[in-house]
Amino acid sequence: MTYRILVDENTSPRVAASLSDEGRDATHITTALDPGVSDQEIIDYAAAQGYAVLTHDDDFLRPKHTGAVPILYYSDDTLGVDDLVVRVETVIECVPSQADLPPVTFLDSWQPPDA
Repeated sequence: MTYRILVDENTSPRVAASLSDEGRDATHITTALDPGVSDQEIIDYAAAQGYAVLTHDDDFLRPKHTGAVPILYYSDDTLGVDDLVVRVETVIECVPSQADLPPVTFLDSWQPPDA
């Protein structure tokens, strides 16, 4: 199964563009939905389209809000685009199937193997 990543509004659209440049199916939320949509609308869209959500919004850490949608969460909002993309790519390399992701993957602890 190919990873599909929906990049939340609180994350730079450049992250989605960089992941797409790496051959990933990545979309920024403002491309897929209207700006300012609710977290529930994001989850509903992600579930319907088979996306994991990449976010810095800790509201997505509440299981009642996310259901079966995998969350790629980072708390460090100082991460640059390149660093964030490398962490997502490292997760994909280590967990090749999106279906095998846990409900929440904390990207803060993921580093490339040679880091």
